[in-house]
Amino acid sequence: MSEAGLPGVGLKLGAEVLRGSDGVWYSATGADGRPLGVLRFEPARVEAAGGVARLVERTVAARGGLLPGTLPVLDLVQDAGRIWLITPVVPQAEAAKRTVALLLGSEPVSGPGDRPVKGHGVQEPVKKDLKDGLPSRLFRTSVGLVLVGAVAGAAVFAGIKLRDKKTPTPVQISSISVHNDAPVQPSGICDTSVDMVAEFTTNGGTGVVHYEWDIPAKNHTTQAVAGAETVSGKSPKVHLAWQLKLSGSGTVTATFRITNPGVLASGAETASAGDLKYQCP
Repeated sequence: MSEAGLPGVGLKLGAEVLRGSDGVWYSATGADGRPLGVLRFEPARVEAAGGVARLVERTVAARGGLLPGTLPVLDLVQDAGRIWLITPVVPQAEAAKRTVALLLGSEPVSGPGDRPVKGHGVQEPVKKDLKDGLPSRLFRTSVGLVLVGAVAGAAVFAGIKLRDKKTPTPVQISSISVHNDAPVQPSGICDTSVDMVAEFTTNGGTGVVHYEWDIPAKNHTTQAVAGAETVSGKSPKVHLAWQLKLSGSGTVTATFRITNPGVLASGAETASAGDLKYQCP
């Protein structure tokens, strides 16, 4: 952006109104004739504060009311190596100083339940803009300038995550399969530990699975090994280190059973088993 502005899109810079170590503020006129404020950031200050990506992220937070105390923000523009902030008002010194300090500073953004600070020249939440999640709705106004596109997508995502923390989808397990994690030979499991795995097919949700492994014990009894695991994704796994001391030949079975059936999808089996053949001295 030249010192004269961008006449082709209707914004024209006016007089310098404030100057500081963080940049220079100008008055400006928009395409519809309304007065605007324009800050040309000092590049060294942007880099020292974490770079353009971090500035865009905090500007998105300010647009959504998550950084209370800033001036309202219309647009953020990168042109010829310069970063420009567009506001709907020509700021007074105190409001301008606080806005820049918040955008370049390290103060945490407000959480969804926090109440933004209100007052003259202070931005309030823009709920509609953050809900639709589109960069054009977050930054684009009648000023019609080019936003910092290279990093806007990541910044918009960060802003949405800060504003709208959704509840995870509850896990629903539709099937279970049990097997040993690595192939073994019948003669190779006489006195060793085998990694048994219960693998789930799920809806991709998240939840806690309570379970029991039933494994053979001495004198033809069964030992129950209980546990709980937080699972998420399409094919999560639960492992069991199964210590074997075998003689003779035959088959041993490890059975995995879910003990909180609320995580099971309709029609899903509660348990599954895996067999190991052995041939030992």
